[in-house]
Amino acid sequence: MALSLLAKLGIGAAVGGAALLVTRKTGDSPRIRVIKAAIGEIGSSDAAKYWASSLPGVNMTGQSWCGAFALWSLHQAGLATDWFWEPGLGFLMATHHSLPRTTNPQPGDIAYFDKYQHEAVIYNVTPTTVQLINGNSTGGKVAPSEVPKSSVTAFFSIEPLISAAA
Repeated sequence: MALSLLAKLGIGAAVGGAALLVTRKTGDSPRIRVIKAAIGEIGSSDAAKYWASSLPGVNMTGQSWCGAFALWSLHQAGLATDWFWEPGLGFLMATHHSLPRTTNPQPGDIAYFDKYQHEAVIYNVTPTTVQLINGNSTGGKVAPSEVPKSSVTAFFSIEPLISAAA
């Protein structure tokens, strides 16, 4: 599944053993880097890795990690590297920083659902749907999904992070 997602985006990949290795071309846009990081983790259930990036030094074993995965994806792309998870708030609505909501989501942005307070990385947008890479998805793994735009509570733009990194 991950290889077909990468092919749709024109991103090269190779499978070696059980791991998906995503090639990173220099000069990729920040949005492509976010998507590559997320897609490269499809099938992973390594919540500790995502929490180590999002809330260093705190043991979050047993906690839902979809938001930690989304923030980890941003960190891997070189964005929001000084942003961390705030217990009770997450990272989208933390007290020290925030991302603006948007009605025009783009690949690399973050989708938020009130149900389960779920967060996911957007990798494609159609007129009526969004395709997502979800941490802590079915079976406790990173997995893709496609949902109607209308089912998403809010979309958060990473554009300010991109502008700040430029």
